[in-house]
Amino acid sequence: MTGKTIIYLPNWIGDMVMAIPFLKSIRASLNDELWALGWEKAIHLYNNLGLFDRFIPLKKNGLINFFDMVSELKRHRFKRGVALPHSFRSALTLYLAGIEERIGYSRNKRGLILTHRVPEVKGIESMVEHYLKIIDLIGGSRMDKTPVMATSPDEEERFYKTFNDIHEPYGIFIVGARYGPSKCWPQEHFARLADMIVEIYGIKIYLLPGREEMALAEGVLNKVSRKDAVLIKEMGIRDMKVCLSKASFVVSNDTGPRHISAALSVPTIVLMGPMDERYTDYKNGYTFKIGRDLMCRPCNKKVCDRNMECLYSITPEEVLQTIKQVKR
Repeated sequence: MTGKTIIYLPNWIGDMVMAIPFLKSIRASLNDELWALGWEKAIHLYNNLGLFDRFIPLKKNGLINFFDMVSELKRHRFKRGVALPHSFRSALTLYLAGIEERIGYSRNKRGLILTHRVPEVKGIESMVEHYLKIIDLIGGSRMDKTPVMATSPDEEERFYKTFNDIHEPYGIFIVGARYGPSKCWPQEHFARLADMIVEIYGIKIYLLPGREEMALAEGVLNKVSRKDAVLIKEMGIRDMKVCLSKASFVVSNDTGPRHISAALSVPTIVLMGPMDERYTDYKNGYTFKIGRDLMCRPCNKKVCDRNMECLYSITPEEVLQTIKQVKR
């Protein structure tokens, strides 16, 4: 493969992480420059992996920003572009920029504006495999099937200067989920688990809420007994990546940060709710899933209409036993 290529990156954190094996594969298969187009948080997720020669940050949504981006891409004269999101907008961006080869899945009525369409399979497949099939189509070689991430010395120095009150060892709870409430383990369960961990191990637990998740974190904190040892920390993706990398373990709902911690080789206990696990089923020795085999699961619903049995039946004691086995 030769020529300048641009990758339109996924929008969601979990998908960004699960795209890493594909990105490493296309990086190894290229003989020329590899650029990326994505939201600014992607810069920090992929930092220190040596994947891209240049990164173009996406602007805010809107027609003016959209056409400004198209004009910028035109100036760079890319030979090929890969649209990892399934959105019509991502494929249209590559089309209007006049990119000769436009590669992606022909979903959302965008097949006619792609020049190379990835063959679909019946049923559900892991997003890691879903992305890797693109490298098969364009004739590259698969380099890996497991997302692996890293932190840089600069990122760690910034983190410790900003959060100089955080000291190892500690555990992390991810108590929210952007998908919806059906993915969220009960606040009282998180609180009970935090109290038991503090009592047994004498370490602090940090709650890392995402955007619009502060109320969930405060709900957990209000229910814990050891408020001196359970703390809420707000931080962006760059600092969160470092914070996760230093944790003894992570307990998380089935949401984006759990993919980051596992890719950083941190024992990550994932509380599986309504989603079909096949979407995120990839080889990783640091992910420990706890779920229930119920008739209604997976339902993939954002709001449960059956009393959240799949998550509520997972007890803090059960999660604690897993922590005892896997914590570092």
